[in-house]
Amino acid sequence: MNWFGQTLTRKFTTLLAGFLVLQLFQLGAGIFGILHVGEESATINEAARQRMRMYQLLSLTHEALEFHSWPSEGRKIVDGVLADYDAESNRLDALVGKLVNEKFLAAVTAERTHWNGEMKPLLLAFDPPNPQAVAALARFEAQVPGHLRYLDEVVRLLELDIAEDTRGLAILQAVVLGLTLLLGVIGFAMAHYVVTLPLRRLAEGARSIADGAYDKRIVISTHDEFGELANAFNRMAAAVGEKTSRIVALNEIAVQLTSMQSLHMLLAAIMRQGIMLTGAQAACIVFYDQEMKLFKDWVTQGLSDHFVENLNFRPGGLADEAFTTTAGTYILSNDRPGTKHRLSRLTHEEGIQSFICLLLATHASRLGVVYFYRKDRDFFLPDEIEILSTFAHLAAGAIESTRLQEQTRNLAVTDALTGLPNRRTLDQSLTEELRRAQRYGKSLAVLLLDIDHFKKTNDTYGHQAGDAVLKALAQVFSRQIRDVDLVVRYGGEEFVFILPETDMVGSKLVAERIRRAVATELIRLPEGQEIGVTASLGIACYPLCGDTTEMLLAHADQALYTAKQEGRNRVCLYREILKVLLEEKPAHIVELLKQSLENIQPIVTAMSSKGAFFQNHTRIVQQTAEQLAESLGLSQPDRENLRLASQLHDVGMIVIPDEVLNKRGPLSPQEWDLIKQHSTTAADYLEQVPALRHIAPIVRHHHERYGGAGYPGGLKGDQTPYLARVLAVADAYGTMVSQWPGRTAKTVEQARAELITGAGTQFDPKVVAAFTNIPTAK
Repeated sequence: MNWFGQTLTRKFTTLLAGFLVLQLFQLGAGIFGILHVGEESATINEAARQRMRMYQLLSLTHEALEFHSWPSEGRKIVDGVLADYDAESNRLDALVGKLVNEKFLAAVTAERTHWNGEMKPLLLAFDPPNPQAVAALARFEAQVPGHLRYLDEVVRLLELDIAEDTRGLAILQAVVLGLTLLLGVIGFAMAHYVVTLPLRRLAEGARSIADGAYDKRIVISTHDEFGELANAFNRMAAAVGEKTSRIVALNEIAVQLTSMQSLHMLLAAIMRQGIMLTGAQAACIVFYDQEMKLFKDWVTQGLSDHFVENLNFRPGGLADEAFTTTAGTYILSNDRPGTKHRLSRLTHEEGIQSFICLLLATHASRLGVVYFYRKDRDFFLPDEIEILSTFAHLAAGAIESTRLQEQTRNLAVTDALTGLPNRRTLDQSLTEELRRAQRYGKSLAVLLLDIDHFKKTNDTYGHQAGDAVLKALAQVFSRQIRDVDLVVRYGGEEFVFILPETDMVGSKLVAERIRRAVATELIRLPEGQEIGVTASLGIACYPLCGDTTEMLLAHADQALYTAKQEGRNRVCLYREILKVLLEEKPAHIVELLKQSLENIQPIVTAMSSKGAFFQNHTRIVQQTAEQLAESLGLSQPDRENLRLASQLHDVGMIVIPDEVLNKRGPLSPQEWDLIKQHSTTAADYLEQVPALRHIAPIVRHHHERYGGAGYPGGLKGDQTPYLARVLAVADAYGTMVSQWPGRTAKTVEQARAELITGAGTQFDPKVVAAFTNIPTAK
């Protein structure tokens, strides 16, 4: 409500003045209306008397005609009536000028014209003794009704104007009354919002401050005395809160001395807390390199990229001066008269008005300096400077303590020679990345690198040369990987790369890039010679090459061994080498399964590499088999057997040529015969593995038909093992909804319909019924 005035007196005086103006206006309008209506009413009465005068004149003329002469006083009366009539007509003319009403003007003009042009001349010319008097009286009498109509029209218009004036006066009075009531409401609202509410806010704010809520502020909605009081209260609360927050911030820094272990996090906290202590808008911490004798590393907060990119801490500059001062002193920079250190063009471009530079030093060493920048004013208050000096000492102690902790931790997880993480870091990081990949369904690549003929390098040039090679290659490796990747010294001349969210194609590209970078690098030895070396790499990827850290590292090692066996300076993928091995020696499947059932996944993966469609097919078959087991209520042993069979049911495909499996046209009878042998081949392998012998019948007969037209045995109905009938439904569904060469995948609804159609002829009706109850079948 500031528009009522800036002070309480002006507000309420303005309100009272408005009320008085309305009352005066109402009184004036009432008086004017009464006078105006009274004048019009008097005119109406006069118009009625004009009618009476007309009849009086008519009566007098008849009397004079009867006696053939005017009575002794008759002529005087006629003259008097005519004079009154003219006088009243003049008053009517005057009213016309006030009303400014065209209709009323026309009516009055018509009446006057008729009177002056017709009636009055007849009266003035009337002579009772004259024989023509009768005719003249008849003409006068004939004009009387018409003249009375003119008078009636004038009266009617006056009555209408009185009605309109009365209605307008009533409306005006209602409006004034409404405005008066509105001013009353505004006065009540002003009393509440301008007086009562601000007082309540002040009382509430005072209670909050007393309870320790120093961030409490009173909303300033006016600029009157209460607004000034609230503003003063807010300034007081801000000052108390600011001092309190500084003390709290110092306590927090003291706690961080013992709790914060990351130097990066500590520096960010120091700048953040320092900004909070002073209300500054930006900060910068600069470290001094004692060996190089210059300021080398710095971190900033609240500064633009342009400012940071152009920062320059030259020898002999302000930072250098602050670094050589006594601990606890400081340097201020602003554009005030007499300032020793004026602001640079760069600080002006940043909008900085002042900054302070303080030494970061402990009792044992000097670490650097810290800056705090202000953009809101060109000075720091004395208490701000005092608390920042204490703060800088605490910050220096925290930084030195955290640096020592990080150095201790780095010694435990870092290879001393190359500076790369060591084997301990590998175990932890690989476990974490594998868990993340499993949780989010991402891929993960592990690369194992070995320097070719490294022993020969050591024997030829000495172990110092070997160390130089390891150091140089460590830098090469770091340049070839992303920030999210990790390279670790695995031991001796072996290095491991962990590449999150990288599949087999991407990992091979990275491995080839690393191999080429190593091959083109010239390494300077301690004796001044330059030599070149090469490296071999093996790759294993989750989930295709294993789902444990041990399996990934072991399979990457096998791939690396193959790369070295094939001539070195090359990259090998574990999946690719296993595929080749099994195609050349399919019976090796038995050996791998006998070694460990953990080799099931690599075998399935190697088989799946024969065609991209197998990867999706095998996954869907296994998933559907597990859902069928749940729907059928199978026992736990049967569920496990069905799971193993769903994984291994197609391993017999390893003996079928890739060109047959990837053929887009129709298969020949001979090619169909090869395809039909895969279930028997797989079962033959499984029968040779004691731990899997019991699932061989399931795999062998999962292509039998319930009506007896399947293969390889043509079994019918219950002659086919029960779990083989379950697997048959899962395999058929996985086949139908997978994309195969030359054939488009069916929709879930189409596959479900075909299974229902085949119930009783190709599939066990009970298994199909169970299938229709699982989520994927609906």
